[in-house]
Amino acid sequence: MSADACVAFYGLRFEVSRSEIERLEARSDARMIAARRAGLEHFWGNFAAPAERYCLFVGAQLAILGPENKAEFALPSHHLLALMESTKAKLQTAGLPGDPSLYLQWEPDV
Repeated sequence: MSADACVAFYGLRFEVSRSEIERLEARSDARMIAARRAGLEHFWGNFAAPAERYCLFVGAQLAILGPENKAEFALPSHHLLALMESTKAKLQTAGLPGDPSLYLQWEPDV
């Protein structure tokens, strides 16, 4: 059984079309492959239940908060700054375009 969660991620967020879901499920999406090669993390899911809005995050997963995950998360500022610099460099190495951001995204239980 799953539950609502809040994803905390630093990096890039991509809107995912229905035609891309199969590649995400198979972990064969080019962005996922580039992320793994560059030492980055990725996370994807439906963020608009009961409607559909699939997003893929690539970068550094900070935390997943919710009843079935962590209740809280803290990251000292010096670690956050180092993580941001490292993630930005890895995203450039991976060839993924965009300006990294901090995302706090609600993921309702589907």
